[in-house]
Amino acid sequence: MPGNQPTAIDPFTAAYRQHASGLRGFVGTIIIDRHLAEDVVHEAFLEWWQHPARYDPTRATLESWLRTIAHRRAIDRIRSREASRRRDLRLGIRDHHSTDYSLDQFDAHFSRAQLREALSELTDKQRDAVLLRYLGERSTAEVASDLHTTLGTAKTRVRDGLIALRQRLQADPAAA
Repeated sequence: MPGNQPTAIDPFTAAYRQHASGLRGFVGTIIIDRHLAEDVVHEAFLEWWQHPARYDPTRATLESWLRTIAHRRAIDRIRSREASRRRDLRLGIRDHHSTDYSLDQFDAHFSRAQLREALSELTDKQRDAVLLRYLGERSTAEVASDLHTTLGTAKTRVRDGLIALRQRLQADPAAA
């Protein structure tokens, strides 16, 4: 690149540089999780990038419009997390009351071969998360770190994997 030539910055990059920091602060007051807040900010800019015609400069400033989009996304994330937490709690309570934790009960219902077969039918992501969480005895936060994903994604993969395992094992006539 020749000496001191200034490089032109496209309008999107300039707007991102101007508004992203303030938007992160705004979303951070709604969502405490810094990484989740960052995701919401990126989603707001992605909305503008993918659908630029939705922004009408005669109705609002870009900052105001981005804040509105980010606020909606942040509320959606909060509602989704709360629904997931309630679902996990509901499933966990139901499972807790209906489960006999003795190994004899487990062995009477499922052989290792049946469990291996059911595990092999999970998606790779679900299987990895379930195995790390329960056989690796890792916390969900450690699973998220090991799989290089967010905590919410790790929780979802473990939960979905366990639900799929239950369905496969209950549907297996040999396991009944």
